[in-house]
Amino acid sequence: MNMDGYQTVFDITQTGFKSWKFSALGLIFVAFGFAMPFLIKKGIIRKSPQAMEKWLPLFFVGFAILWTMTSFIATFDDYRRASGAMRSNQAEVVEGMVTQFKPMPYTGHAMESFVVDGVMFKYSDYVITAGFNNTASHGGPIREGLPVKIWHLGGEILRLDVKKDSN
Repeated sequence: MNMDGYQTVFDITQTGFKSWKFSALGLIFVAFGFAMPFLIKKGIIRKSPQAMEKWLPLFFVGFAILWTMTSFIATFDDYRRASGAMRSNQAEVVEGMVTQFKPMPYTGHAMESFVVDGVMFKYSDYVITAGFNNTASHGGPIREGLPVKIWHLGGEILRLDVKKDSN
């Protein structure tokens, strides 16, 4: 707990690169593409024309590698930019009470949003981001009237402190 009575509940410089799992999913498809010729030979995948048996696994592996690399580069760049902004004190800071709180339904299909001192924040558990995205319906701490201190960059929450005695 900070000396000003706030407790840090999210800090991008402490959480590390949390989106790596999203990119790693692509490796499953890479492995499947490499296994395709064996699966075709064993009859697990239906036999196709010879040209398709030759080119489909190559195309599949190539696309899976491209998707995995692209998603990793995009998510890691977001993390690097956001954590760099925190480390170099380039993040904007806003402090005040949470107002206009609109929670995300448990099943998703909407962004959770709120306003602090005229600045609106929107996020969802289902959106890949380096910043804070833990909605109230999934155990997140934000609620109407909560005193908070937020470091952000372009609306992405990089650090979130909540008043300790505001339970």
